[in-house]
Amino acid sequence: MNGYTRIRRLRVFGARVYIHWSALLLGLGLFLLCIRTPLLAVVTIVSYFGIIFLHEAGHAGFARRMGYRPFAIYLGVIHGVCDYEEPYSHKDEAIVAWGGVAAQLAVALPLIALAATTPLASVRGLGPVIAFLGYFNLVFALLNLVPVAPLDGAKAWALIPIALAERRHRAQAARRSGKR
Repeated sequence: MNGYTRIRRLRVFGARVYIHWSALLLGLGLFLLCIRTPLLAVVTIVSYFGIIFLHEAGHAGFARRMGYRPFAIYLGVIHGVCDYEEPYSHKDEAIVAWGGVAAQLAVALPLIALAATTPLASVRGLGPVIAFLGYFNLVFALLNLVPVAPLDGAKAWALIPIALAERRHRAQAARRSGKR
């Protein structure tokens, strides 16, 4: 893909990771805006891009678990792409589509719960982590489930009718075999 630079030595579930020049430029710009608090700037930038990275890593992990080879993860300013082997079925495609949201929720929900029930939110420097990887992450995960292409919800929700059809088929097969 044009405009992407490989992050050397970084692989996620076997997939190479690439970042778009505009994401690097945005990161540099944010860092320069917050130059008086460089550590906080880095934490904020990493937390923001962590949402996109986490989502695409979730797709790569689910693809790998389903037996498909993840080739690459591309990180952009506001979205990412996980490139993996073409799924054999719509069911597999739907399961991999859930991977991004599952990874986001696996981080967002415990982080939000910890922030709400412990003094974690008052720890200096963790505000951006809680905001981005907690609350924003949850919002973006839910938005990504809207059943409209190119969002994952367009593929992910297909898993429900597929699972219901498989259940009906198994029930019918069990009834047929029980009658004999």
